[in-house]
Amino acid sequence: MSYVLVSYTVRDYARWRAVFDADTVVQRRAGVFIRHALHGDKNETRITLIAQVKDRRKAIELSCRKELPKLIEEAGLLRDTVEYKWLREQ
Repeated sequence: MSYVLVSYTVRDYARWRAVFDADTVVQRRAGVFIRHALHGDKNETRITLIAQVKDRRKAIELSCRKELPKLIEEAGLLRDTVEYKWLREQ
């Protein structure tokens, strides 16, 4: 089991949240469980996710799926702001 820390900026928090929440079932099927979805106190458009990942390969496949560009656009995610950091459980 590992964790991934993902952060990015979105245009509008509410719009992003609706699209993100609608994708939860797909995330869980891939073994990705969002443990925390955080945003800045003064800037709610900067999102930080902490996800527990059962299978890193499946998580990467999830992030490369063909539907993702459409979801990114619908959610208003600014793609050039995405940062990933893989973490391992001790």
